[in-house]
Amino acid sequence: MSKRTRFLRELFAPMQFRCVCCGKDVFDETGFCEQCKKDVAYNNGKTCKRCGVAIEGEEDYCGNCAFDKIYFDRAYSPFCYEGVIRDVILAMKFNNLGGNAAVLARYLVYVAQREHLVYDAVTYAPMSRASYKKRGYNQARLLAEEFCAILNNTDLLAECIVKVRDTEPQEKLSRAERKTNLTGSYRIHPAADVKGKRVLVIDDVKTTGATLNECAKALKRAGAAEVIALTVASRRENFDYEKSQE
Repeated sequence: MSKRTRFLRELFAPMQFRCVCCGKDVFDETGFCEQCKKDVAYNNGKTCKRCGVAIEGEEDYCGNCAFDKIYFDRAYSPFCYEGVIRDVILAMKFNNLGGNAAVLARYLVYVAQREHLVYDAVTYAPMSRASYKKRGYNQARLLAEEFCAILNNTDLLAECIVKVRDTEPQEKLSRAERKTNLTGSYRIHPAADVKGKRVLVIDDVKTTGATLNECAKALKRAGAAEVIALTVASRRENFDYEKSQE
């Protein structure tokens, strides 16, 4: 039995679930049926030492972290953003399946435990009011709430990072456009005290990292001592893709 499976089995009492991919009954804590497990892309190979995306070759850092200004100190993801994981996340975001957060948050907990993450407070990537009104929930907040509930952690900073203006959806933009689309769109709520704190920011997906970078920038400017990012999935570095998106 792998360490990952053993950790999940010990953390949660056996009970009946439904596979978050196909809906079949499953009787363990992984959230995936045996067939769908075969298609899960775990981010357990070589990763960037700063942002945690899957990379290949001899370099220790991805192209973004090697050449761009990065404000978060470290980032981690249990999955790569592809295949069934991509489908599960998109369903959580756009198909009113916010309940998927309960399963996906378990893997965030696993990574936090594996990496021995130390933090003083947990928060999440925000949505604009217009986007929240349209969707009815923020999937990043659901993930953060489930994460804190599993760990019995009461240090969730709700309404910490505020999105002050609407922006174009990141998934519709090129890589270059994603980097500038969010500039200046986040601030820290006046009631949120982050000065001197190590803040863990949770989100669903990291592609270029622009969202997390802008969140981290706002937190650092408000006095946060350290910002760690934790996402369900991240897109593995692909130089051909990056070049085509310029």
